This record gives sequence, C-alpha cells and structure tokens, in this order.
Amino acid sequence: MESIHYSTEQLPVYTCRECLHTRQVHSEIAHLHRDLELISVLKGSVQCQTGESVFELHTGDVCFINRGQLHALYKQPSQADSHRVLVIGTSLLTQIPGIYDKYIRSFLEDIRFSHVRFEGQGSAAAQINRNMDRIETLQQERPDGYELEILSNLYGIMSCLYQAYTQGPSLPAPEGNALIQQKMTEFIYRHYGEALSLEQIAAAGHVSRSQCSRLFKIYTRLTPIQFLNRHRLEMSCEKLRRSSASVAEIAAACGIGDQSYFNRLFHRAYGVTPLEYRRTGQM
Repeated sequence: MESIHYSTEQLPVYTCRECLHTRQVHSEIAHLHRDLELISVLKGSVQCQTGESVFELHTGDVCFINRGQLHALYKQPSQADSHRVLVIGTSLLTQIPGIYDKYIRSFLEDIRFSHVRFEGQGSAAAQINRNMDRIETLQQERPDGYELEILSNLYGIMSCLYQAYTQGPSLPAPEGNALIQQKMTEFIYRHYGEALSLEQIAAAGHVSRSQCSRLFKIYTRLTPIQFLNRHRLEMSCEKLRRSSASVAEIAAACGIGDQSYFNRLFHRAYGVTPLEYRRTGQM
C-alpha cells in the first residue's frame, strides 16, 4: 500500500474493513507509505511487524503506524481475522499550521515514534475505535456537513496520539538498520520498472550484498529479489485495474520484459492469469 487512492484530495481520508485472506488494502509484503495508518482489530488476531518489532493485535486493539515506517500484517494460523483500516493523508493535518506545529508535528516527525499499540481494554483504544466507527459511517452515508464531523473525529484521534507520545515511556533511538532498509525499499519503489540487480539494491543502502539480504529477511521475510518481484506484481495489479494497457505493456512497465515469465510469476502469486484478474476485477 505505497499509495492510497482517496475519493477526494480535499479530504484525504480512507477507511475500509478487510480480512488478510482477501487483502484489499494491506500488501502481502512489508511496505511503507507517506501517510498515517491506524488498524483496529474487529475479530480474531493478526501479527504486526513494524521495523524489527513483531507483536500480536487482538480483538479491540488499535495500532498506529507512523508515516515512512516499514510494516506488514500477517495472518495468524487457524485464526479468522477482521480488521478496520484508517489511512489519513498528512496533507490534511498540515492545513491548520498552528495546531499542526503545536501538537502534531512533534510525533509525526520523530522517527523514534514508529508505532503505538493501544490495548483493547484501555480508554484510548475505546476512544479511537469510537472515532473510527463514526468516520466509517460518515464516509458511507455522507450526510450534510459530514466533512466537518470527520475532521472532528480525526482530531480526537490526534489527541490520543499526542497524549501517547508526550505521556508514554522514553522512546529508544531509531535502529540504524531500519533506516538502511528504508533506503533500499524506497530505491525499489522508485526503480522497480528497471532491470535491477542485488548489487544495485545493496548499493542504495551502502551495504554489502550479504548484509542487504540479511536485512531484507529481517524486515520483509523475503530475499531482496523476491521483494522486488512481489512489488512488481502488486504494481502490475494496480495497472491491470486502472489502465487499458496490454499485459505485455504492463509487464514491461513493471520491469519484467518476458511476458511468459510475468504470466508464470503472476499465476504463482495470485492463482489466476493477468487477463483473468483483469476480467474478474479481483482485488
């Protein structure tokens, strides 16, 4: 989920419900983006990884993931899950500079504040869940003045995050390896349409090939080339849904010049061919 397609840029707020076995929003691979994300578990449990931190989220729990943080959600064995996602465009929060500078900038720009887990029994989780409930309803029903009420609920969430940041325990220094991994991930995001080698990916983080491979295993559970190809496939899904370009053109645009190889990779990952995916409108 490197980018979210908001219904309107004037109100860049996106909310939906999903299960990990259908994955409409969350990438199957670790990913980062420039907006804020909140995840509320409605049923069951999921495993969340942010940087090197791996933890479980259970029914009622809420997790905030700050912008620019590499993260992923993983299914729990034999656990049916349902969770709600709220993504907030940073541009929305900067529209009132005085409020942003006084309360929000500090925790959004602190790279130590990568994520916060609010336990379901706590008052903060209950408050955020109420806010998320209302935002979801408002986006679906869109009554007169709904945008104003959405903003009110968003600032309620920001208040909880501000308190967690200012009243929580001292934050540890950021992991150097996490910053290296971010550089290599962003390099792939920028250049996935080109022919890339392990050497080039490692060079983006100024590390050796072996260190590059080790970090990808820690942060994404994939090798660098596996991560690159999965990202290419996810971007191809986006293009299949949103463009009329041919499969061959999309494969080439995603850095896979051999259409037969692209078809094999796609079928192995999603169980359908690219054309079947496009015809059925799968997400």
